Amino acid sequence: MSVFISICKAFWSMVEKSDAKNIASQTEPEGIKRICDIPYIEDGNPLHLLDVYHPENTHGNLPVIIDIHGGGWMYGTKDLNKIYCLNLAKRGFTVFNISYRLVPEVTVYEQLKDVMAALDYIALHLGEYPCDRNNIMLTGDSAGGMLASYAAALLTSEKLRGVFGTAAPGLKLKTLLLTSPVASAKDKGIMSVYTTKMWGKGYRKAPGYDYMNFDEIAKEAEFPPTCLITSSGDSMALKQTREQAELLKNMGIDVLLLDYPKYEGVDLPHVFSVLASESKAGKDAIDKAIAFYRKYID
Repeated sequence: MSVFISICKAFWSMVEKSDAKNIASQTEPEGIKRICDIPYIEDGNPLHLLDVYHPENTHGNLPVIIDIHGGGWMYGTKDLNKIYCLNLAKRGFTVFNISYRLVPEVTVYEQLKDVMAALDYIALHLGEYPCDRNNIMLTGDSAGGMLASYAAALLTSEKLRGVFGTAAPGLKLKTLLLTSPVASAKDKGIMSVYTTKMWGKGYRKAPGYDYMNFDEIAKEAEFPPTCLITSSGDSMALKQTREQAELLKNMGIDVLLLDYPKYEGVDLPHVFSVLASESKAGKDAIDKAIAFYRKYID
């Protein structure tokens, strides 16, 4: 194991402990039916699982939300975003919460294949749950926001599916929700070491090298109306979120940027609406994002 990977694993171990403490302090909403640990790839890998949540005693089909968790591509499972997804379901949605394999065991190429395989599974099995297949929102935060951006592009671009070697799920998105998405993944300075682990050795000669930043994939794809969330304390992705919002606007996409300054005198941290979905600020951001989605629901 390289020194860099050892440092990363130590860092994410600390994050995991912090996240576990945060999750334990939150209250899971009641009245939500859960169908857990469904394999979207039948290979026995615990990272090829997804959960489905929807309100109990649901009659008829509900609009759908599909969530991709963050974690720097190296950390996390669907459990990281469970309470966030349960709170989304409580608002009247059927929510799919997916896991995917992690760097350095795989690269971003394999992660995108996992995400697209999960979307393909969902497309084939929507009829087994109270789902309105005509109303689907894809969401992701941080690294998951990058994966969600790419997945949205892959859904509409045969060229990009060829570049990344992914399937073509039969899904059409109504909206996209990106919370502090990472929009620039190309090597820059010391980050080039991280980039190599994300994209694999020899990545500069790989077909995906020309599509490692959002502005590069944006030229080859179509995007649905998009809501983006960031905050003054979002040191990891504030600038990138703003830039991605501006790029989408310039493409003629309907964009809602929820850019929070100090909230009641406090700087809101990276992905605050996901990791603190029950907080006052988290509820405010989620409610505004959901209102944006509802504008487009048939």
